[in-house]
Amino acid sequence: MTRALIVLTLRQLAGRRRALFLVILAFIPVAVALFYRFGSDHVDPVEFAPDMLDALVLAVVLPLTALVFGTAALGAEIEDGTAVYLLSKPIGRRRILMVKIGVATVATVALALPSTLLTALITLGGDDPYGISAGFVLAVVVGATAYCALFVALSVRTSRALLIGLVYVFVWEGIVTNIFEGTRWVSIREYMLGLADLVSSAPARALEADLGGGSAAVAVVILFTLSVLLGVRLIQRFEVGERL
Repeated sequence: MTRALIVLTLRQLAGRRRALFLVILAFIPVAVALFYRFGSDHVDPVEFAPDMLDALVLAVVLPLTALVFGTAALGAEIEDGTAVYLLSKPIGRRRILMVKIGVATVATVALALPSTLLTALITLGGDDPYGISAGFVLAVVVGATAYCALFVALSVRTSRALLIGLVYVFVWEGIVTNIFEGTRWVSIREYMLGLADLVSSAPARALEADLGGGSAAVAVVILFTLSVLLGVRLIQRFEVGERL
């Protein structure tokens, strides 16, 4: 039953238009890295790579991919009414939620991780003595897991999950956390930067996170746990037609 649920979710996420949009999105950082590499005027790649990976991958590609997959993994079935058949099957609702989060996370990593590695490889010219690539790989994997857990849970609660997710990504993480330092404790992007900084030995001028690696790790575990608990509670109490 779990295998069938995984296959069903993968089919749900593999829409042609959705996949094409996300592949193009994932290619943008790679294209920018190619322009940088073959441009005539270069800034220090050790300084440029973390800034670009943060601005394009962590701030745009990863959260948008996780948002699209996370809200579609279960939310699309609730939206079109087919969730009633899924939830009536002899399979625990907690397992349904965890499978949805897992598949959305794998799909997100499958797109965002190659984009991250190729971007770092091209920008750094294959020379990465500071472990910048490793730091951002960890950030992408952990960030994808946290984002997908949050967005899947949100999609159970409201039909406006995509809109709310966009506000969170671009307004909260993109603007508010840059103005008010205290809000960075509620930002997955800041957690990812903290983890990247923890693994990488890049100098502070290139990569210096506002949250320490240890604090970021604790914060992301708390956020993931709360998202799963909220999602489980919502899906266990879910009745078709009750969402806002």
